[in-house]
Amino acid sequence: MVKVKKLKNTESGFKVADAFFHSDVNSALAAFTWREPNLSDSQMDAVWDHVHHTLGWDQGYVDSFLNQGILPPETDPELPKSKEKGERPSPNNENRVIDYDQIHSVGLDYCGCGRTSKGQVEQLLERRLYPATVVNPKTAATFRVLELFELLQYESKLSTYEFYQTISRLTDNTGLDTLKDRYPTLLRIVHQWRHLKMLKRTGRGHDPVRGASETRPEGWDKVEKGLKFLYALNLALDANFRMKRKDCSSEAADPGLSKGFAYVVEETGFQEHLKRHDNDTEPKSTCSRHDAVNLADMRPGQGYASSGIATVECSRHDSKRPLAICDMKRGERYCYMDYITVLSLQLCLLKMFLISYDIACQWFINLFQRITQIDQSCPLLQPDVEIRFLVPKFHLPAHIPACRNRFAFMLTPGAGLGDGEAPERGWGDSLLKKMVTATSEVAEHVIAHQELEATLNADQLQRWKDDVIAWELDTANPNPYEVIVKTPTQAAVRRQLVEEEEMALARGIDTSLSDEVSPCLLIARGIDLEGEQRSLKSLTKSLWEHSQDCQITRVKLRSNALTWKLEEWFSLLQLYIPTSALLHKREPQRKEGPKPFEIRATLYDVKNRWLRGQGANTRALNAIATVQARIAAARDEYRQARAVLLALSDLLAYPRVDQEFLPLQDQDIRSMTEAEPGQGETRRTLSWIWRRVNAADATEQETQAAINETIWVEWGKSRARAQRYEEEIKLVEEEMNRTLRFFDWKASSWRSKAVRSGPIAPEYAEGLKAYAERQAALCQSLRESFKWQWKGVPSLIKSANDEVERPDLFYQRKQREFARRTKTTDKIFHSCSMPSPPVPESANAPPAV
Repeated sequence: MVKVKKLKNTESGFKVADAFFHSDVNSALAAFTWREPNLSDSQMDAVWDHVHHTLGWDQGYVDSFLNQGILPPETDPELPKSKEKGERPSPNNENRVIDYDQIHSVGLDYCGCGRTSKGQVEQLLERRLYPATVVNPKTAATFRVLELFELLQYESKLSTYEFYQTISRLTDNTGLDTLKDRYPTLLRIVHQWRHLKMLKRTGRGHDPVRGASETRPEGWDKVEKGLKFLYALNLALDANFRMKRKDCSSEAADPGLSKGFAYVVEETGFQEHLKRHDNDTEPKSTCSRHDAVNLADMRPGQGYASSGIATVECSRHDSKRPLAICDMKRGERYCYMDYITVLSLQLCLLKMFLISYDIACQWFINLFQRITQIDQSCPLLQPDVEIRFLVPKFHLPAHIPACRNRFAFMLTPGAGLGDGEAPERGWGDSLLKKMVTATSEVAEHVIAHQELEATLNADQLQRWKDDVIAWELDTANPNPYEVIVKTPTQAAVRRQLVEEEEMALARGIDTSLSDEVSPCLLIARGIDLEGEQRSLKSLTKSLWEHSQDCQITRVKLRSNALTWKLEEWFSLLQLYIPTSALLHKREPQRKEGPKPFEIRATLYDVKNRWLRGQGANTRALNAIATVQARIAAARDEYRQARAVLLALSDLLAYPRVDQEFLPLQDQDIRSMTEAEPGQGETRRTLSWIWRRVNAADATEQETQAAINETIWVEWGKSRARAQRYEEEIKLVEEEMNRTLRFFDWKASSWRSKAVRSGPIAPEYAEGLKAYAERQAALCQSLRESFKWQWKGVPSLIKSANDEVERPDLFYQRKQREFARRTKTTDKIFHSCSMPSPPVPESANAPPAV
């Protein structure tokens, strides 16, 4: 759009007015397409001379009609229609004004006396009416109805259609007076209004060039390495497959107003980037079966233009990054995430980045090579930057154990108490709430870590510290947080028995008492029979009193066949162990790692994130139930094997069975990263099933080594938890100071924009100054408000540090909190159990019946 001075030749003389018209069409070209398709340049000039000199209109005014496909008027529509000279036109009720109480039909009489150069649009805006069009507007909306609807939609999620229908009902709720539908008009007005308000609030009307470098303190880039995390940028990437866009329009038919202004990428450059990667094939996942990786080439489906949106957010403050949202034409492909990541970091001067993504373990592979093809000046490619890739806490259990330690927030220096789940929620906690949480719990974890260190050997502790620090500096070093669990499979045990039997036969030793079954084969058959017994037991539980005959028959047949196999096996067993007829026990099976836990965690994650609807959730619950049945079968298998070992411990001269094979409770059956009910990551303990070596062939030295390894891992995690809480306090304190500096800079920036030089109308300059001063005062008021809210933060930090230095203060606070909770509980119980006091009888009351 361009602003054009319109010069009109009227009966009272020349009249000058401002009008806005499209800049891509001129009158000569419009006349060419309107009149004759084969006009030469000189003929087009003649056409323009005709409409200019004969009718008296200038070029821009003629364009306003030709762009709409209509002929220019023969007379001035603003002149009086009456033959009497000087008589003003009588206003009609053709105009509609949308207000919050109704849609008004009014007659507007624009000023046409020649004393003002303002057109209809400017005259409407001066009276706080937003016109629907820039040429001959017939519909307008009041500023107050637009402001009201903006707040209503933010607070109540009210749609534009519902809001318009409400105003229509207020205008006429009987349906007798049929109004022309202004809903598309209101929709367009709201779209333009919000765009203009966004530009206004960001100062584009004052100065389009701005920066925020003054929000960082001097020397921020020269701090010691241990404090670099205070000036790190925490990014969180994710995609939303529920925000699909239907294929009902296009950029050409409905162009957007913000072309790379705010959060959404500029469409032209984005489409060019996609064309270069249209034939790329996404690599399959080497971790768990992540849908984000394996379904990356998924089409959106018929009738949809995109399968969802992808975003990059600041995970510390839960806010969108600039140019960090894009449509996904197909699944969650790397080319989408790479592009918005690069664009969101334009003009970034920071030197440390913590980037979290659901599939960061896969996405970061070859990332720098892909980024180089997009922008070689990207901050991530600079030689002096430090980058750590992480997986959000909620999604971490669905990864394999190697990823859970390498990409964990809790084990990453500088991450504080962040979780990387910013895209999953709308708003995060306030800085004050984060500070209260960190200061109230830091002493507990620091003291617990100090008490653990006091029980450890000093030399061994120093070696552990060196190994942990080496891994924190370079994750290519051995990971000190990995627990190595020796879990031989049943196939490995059988192979070992067969090899031992082969070696004995090679030496001429044959211990077989039967020509058909060797001791090795006898044990293997016994293990298989145990598995068949458990399968039959599970199948029997599915029967009930109304089961069909075919189901009962199938179970009976399997039971009979299994009985014959057992009788045959027991007859062979008595050859080797005659007393087995009295024991009727079976040899214990292998102790196998609880891998179904990982499958269960993955299924729960997929169900909660992606599945919607009764059918999909029912199938997911059935899959989870199948995995849970495998876990229950492994639990029963272990308990039976432990009971057998306890019964044979004296016979096998193995008295430490109860110490090596601990009782397996239901609360012990959980994954490595899963806590007991009511516990979080910061308070969880590792289940003993992940800390035991294989007792069947473990020596005393191996057992002690496994215990030391477990203590090492738990010590490292205790150290990490204590450090994350201490980092969180420093991070939030710096963020509070940065917020105050930001408001100071913003207020100063607005005041500098209040003074404008150049050819600006006095009333326009006055409006710019008034708005700038208002915004500056608002920023200053916000600064003072936050400063007052945070006035108690230094005392909170001091109290937390005192408790760390003096643990007795921490224990005293815990005792007071426990006493307060106990007193409150007793008070509630006392008030609920105490009977109501008797009501004294009045002297004149009637006797009780």
